Amino acid sequence: MSPDTEYTFGPFRLHPASRRLSHGDRAVRIGARAFALLHALVGRAGEPLSKEELLAQVWQGTVVDEGSLRVHMAALRKTLGDSAASPTYIANLPQRGYCFVAPVAVRMADGGGRPPARTPTFAAGPPPPPPGR
Repeated sequence: MSPDTEYTFGPFRLHPASRRLSHGDRAVRIGARAFALLHALVGRAGEPLSKEELLAQVWQGTVVDEGSLRVHMAALRKTLGDSAASPTYIANLPQRGYCFVAPVAVRMADGGGRPPARTPTFAAGPPPPPPGR
């Protein structure tokens, strides 16, 4: 993706190149780790991301525990007005990680775009057992 890619979901716009999140025309204050989490999730909307993937991508080699991820995810949900119990944007997938579940429109710097990302069709419950068990 181009560095000038912009993601739109609900009333929000995420512009990674300028590290900006806006709600309509209003800038939204967001911490660096929460922004990085949001960027990772939105960039792969509809796909589950494991806790390990998120820790590796957002903390890049810094040793942290899952508690840090939970704290920053809670802050991100609060910023978006989202809820873990009834997610609009970020679903917790037990034993699997997290998934951005809202449709996302992507606009490139050249004005091109692609249709909204597909939202997941799997249940947010535990993963199915491996085949043959």
